[in-house]
Amino acid sequence: METRDTRDIIGQLEAAIEAGRIDDAIAVLSAMRLPDRAEAFAVLDDEDQATLIPQMELSEAADLLEEMDDEDAVTVASTLSSEMLADVLDEMDPDEAADILGDLSAQQASDALAAMEEADEVIPLLRHGDETAGGLMTTAFVGLRPRTTVAQAIEFLRSTDVEELGTYYLYVVDRDQHLVGVVGLRDLVRAQPSTLIGAITNRDVIRVEAGVDQEEAARLMARYDLAALPVVNEEGVLQGVITHDDIIDVIEEETTEDVLHLAGIESGPIGDKPYWSQRLIEVVRSRFTWLLVLFAAQTLTGTVLQHFESELQAVVELTFFIPLLIGTGGNAGAQTVTTVIRALALKEVERRDILRVLRREMVSGAFLGLLLAAVAFGRVALWGVGLELAAVVSITVFAVCLWANTVGSLIPMLADAAGIDPTVMSAPLISTLVDATGLLIYLSVAVMVLEQI
Repeated sequence: METRDTRDIIGQLEAAIEAGRIDDAIAVLSAMRLPDRAEAFAVLDDEDQATLIPQMELSEAADLLEEMDDEDAVTVASTLSSEMLADVLDEMDPDEAADILGDLSAQQASDALAAMEEADEVIPLLRHGDETAGGLMTTAFVGLRPRTTVAQAIEFLRSTDVEELGTYYLYVVDRDQHLVGVVGLRDLVRAQPSTLIGAITNRDVIRVEAGVDQEEAARLMARYDLAALPVVNEEGVLQGVITHDDIIDVIEEETTEDVLHLAGIESGPIGDKPYWSQRLIEVVRSRFTWLLVLFAAQTLTGTVLQHFESELQAVVELTFFIPLLIGTGGNAGAQTVTTVIRALALKEVERRDILRVLRREMVSGAFLGLLLAAVAFGRVALWGVGLELAAVVSITVFAVCLWANTVGSLIPMLADAAGIDPTVMSAPLISTLVDATGLLIYLSVAVMVLEQI
């Protein structure tokens, strides 16, 4: 979040850079906490970023790129020479370095890898897609053999780079690197020095294959309260570990994407950017497509009204209740689609449950429709427009609630079955569809019930 203090600091940075006081600008950045430093740096224009980053200490530049959003980090990395980029990437966690290399041009990535000292740790990670468990994992972990004693393990840990410890888990593997189990650091330090690692190993280990989607990995870690999740290949060979900090990023990314889709906004251009870092053209582009689709869909409402023009002229009172009815249908549809999408995201329902979900939502829609229809009948009757019109409104409320729940449950389930992100079938789209069809139901009921039409 960009606060007044942050804006003041950005002003100081820009003034120092413009005056050629690069050391002062770097000192201002270094005095900030890392997340604030990354946000302030990201707001600077490309030229100022390209001026500052080569003058930083390698470790500080690496920390900055790790903390920045992926797109911004790649933009900054692309301005560096191959030699400096290689040095910075060597300072980064292997998974973070792989993320940047995977998004650079093929030539620049190849040149950087050729100059890196730690390329062997990064290259295996480049084989995996960015949004898979393999693309999310790090190769920095400690593997122990079952026949190792506790004393030997502790001595080994004393000589190990602290970065490789990663979490509180140590992974036990056989001679072919198949994952056997896991040992917690607490269990390790409490055991007798002569105890074999195999004797204190928890062999019931939750694991995930490298090709699994990152959202499934996040779901497993959240469900079982894991600080880390081992990643294996199809043969069960340990490939790496997903840590909790990476999963937090995934959860934030996936949640942001779903929330934006539910509002009818494309997540691509702005999904991982703070509000003030979003360019106006990106904001407009992310909103325009769905607004155009919804605008076109809303014209169906006008078509329905035009078709029933003579009926509306004959009974002007019909128009009084149009906002009430289409609003009720839209709200009911939005509630249902949001509930079903959440259940799909949490794996509480699956594709094969489509008929069960449909039946459940239709029953709930019928009950809601009956309750609201009773309220609507009494409210419309009090307006003095006649019991026949009150009956039309109440019947329509029931039918619209039932229809909205049917559409709101069916469309996201069908989208999921077709491999489409259900959030794309968002609440605004469902509301727009239910508006037009609800109006058609209302006026059709009116034609059947009212004698003067």
